[in-house]
Amino acid sequence: MSDATAAICWPHAATTGHITVTTPLVSGHLPHMLGDNARLRCDLVVAGKFRNGAPRSWCRSHQHYWGTKADLARAAEPGEPRCARAADDIGYVCAPPLLDLRHDMPPLRCTALAIVNDRASGVFSNADIVQINITPPAVQALAAAMRSGQQVGCIDCRRCGHPHLDLGDFAVRAHQRHTCGYCGHDATHSSTALISNPLFPLLQRHGVRMQAVLSSVQGNLVL
Repeated sequence: MSDATAAICWPHAATTGHITVTTPLVSGHLPHMLGDNARLRCDLVVAGKFRNGAPRSWCRSHQHYWGTKADLARAAEPGEPRCARAADDIGYVCAPPLLDLRHDMPPLRCTALAIVNDRASGVFSNADIVQINITPPAVQALAAAMRSGQQVGCIDCRRCGHPHLDLGDFAVRAHQRHTCGYCGHDATHSSTALISNPLFPLLQRHGVRMQAVLSSVQGNLVL
């Protein structure tokens, strides 16, 4: 498959757009219905400046800043601008299950799935969010955060309003400064140190149904 298609994608050390999305479509080359070898087009948005004052962009697809000298050199080549991680393999699922947690229960086991954002619920402040993608990195990060014994919550980006997702080392160490995976803004501060994950307020709101969603993506997950 190529061009734009309904899918959920995740870099193996991140997750595209940090799981809250304004469209279910992704652009790139997805060879099958699911796998770990997709190649996505870069989705670059303006994201302030580097420390040296040079303008920078953020790639929502690969979760990486763009605008270094090497990036600009590549931009001079034919084709679309590409970030430094554009050639990375991406995990993906095409036509993923799409659930409304007010009515639906998830399949017993799946690689990834999507939840319809109930805008009237007020769980997320940004009204442009149409769905939340439940990806393996996001589920693993929530499990790590809750095991850490530190404060877990969910903070919105000061610039774009998308909820923030902490991954990797940031999912086990509470902190106050957060970098947005949707727009690249890196100066949102929480009032107290915390680990942020958009799945956490969904778990609080939907309880058993959200527990089933998380377990379907990672069968051995215990919260």
